[in-house]
Amino acid sequence: MIEKDNRPVNLNLLTISLPIIGLSSILHRISGLAVFLSFPLVVWLFSVSLKSEESFIALSNLFQTSFLLQIMTYLILVGFSYHLLAGFKKLLSDAFGVGETLESGRILSWLIFGATFLMAIYFLTVIF
Repeated sequence: MIEKDNRPVNLNLLTISLPIIGLSSILHRISGLAVFLSFPLVVWLFSVSLKSEESFIALSNLFQTSFLLQIMTYLILVGFSYHLLAGFKKLLSDAFGVGETLESGRILSWLIFGATFLMAIYFLTVIF
């Protein structure tokens, strides 16, 4: 006879309280997807900027006048920065065992969030 499973089932992700390490892991995957999806735009912008001096000046003028392009650049930079820092954390964990305990993983996750926040503020001052 099969016993009924009495464990609670909660499928609403908005009500689950994730630890900071889990949130960091999920955001690393989301930022990786965002970086991957933004790659064609970045390559196209780079290609246009290298075509000629006139196209570079036109792109520079577009960047100065287009608020949407500035926002997109800012979001790409912040997403890439977070993905890079979280990737370093993952590499350190895999290669050297840094951050494998619960407490050190929590500290490293908060450091990554703090460093990303500081970089986001820096990008705000540079772009806008």
